Amino acid sequence: MEKFDLPKRLQGSTPSVWNEYIALAMQYKPLNLGQGFPDDAAPDYVTNSLADIAKDENPLLHQYTRGNGHVRLVQALSKLYSGLVGKELNPLSDILITSGAYEALYSTIMGHVDEGEEVIIIEPFFDCYEPMVKMARGVPRFIPLKLRKKDGPISSADWVLDDLELEKMFNEKTKMIILNTPHNPTGKVFHRQELERIAALCRQWNVLCVSDEVYEWLVFDGVEHVKPFR
Repeated sequence: MEKFDLPKRLQGSTPSVWNEYIALAMQYKPLNLGQGFPDDAAPDYVTNSLADIAKDENPLLHQYTRGNGHVRLVQALSKLYSGLVGKELNPLSDILITSGAYEALYSTIMGHVDEGEEVIIIEPFFDCYEPMVKMARGVPRFIPLKLRKKDGPISSADWVLDDLELEKMFNEKTKMIILNTPHNPTGKVFHRQELERIAALCRQWNVLCVSDEVYEWLVFDGVEHVKPFR
């Protein structure tokens, strides 16, 4: 091992596919559908609001904000999510603002997973989960979604966890399970019964469930996104 190779905890990790996509997009200049690049300019009310803040004479608008999030922002999120999760959330103690989902996941994993503790990751998964667990010196353990046998067309709902296999994943070393619903990349929306089974195992083994719900507002009509452990 060379002195400046990746540290042992990250050995075996593969480069992010996004690095490859960015390089290909720069080379061939296609219509980029991979990373949420908008086709149109931001609405005027957004850019005007940003300009108004930048030009405001109030010096407090140009200082570091509260570490856990701007007070008006966490208050607004508290009102929204208190109704969604079915309990009153304290904006000053129950809500933390991060710079995107990556920082939220990384901070959560680093703040809870200790060396040797196991983290269950459902396959396929967004590529950041595994290296984040390894950065915390945790042990990733993988369980695949399996295609349920059926006649006729296949939908994302036909990708399911094997219950016995899931049960065997939990043990005294299990610290966390990462749940992504609606799921990237299959589009699967975990239904209530599946979530209740995961919740029961988390309670049995005292395991933290990290629920990645970045696509919670993107579901088809007739499909319900259930917030886990509501």
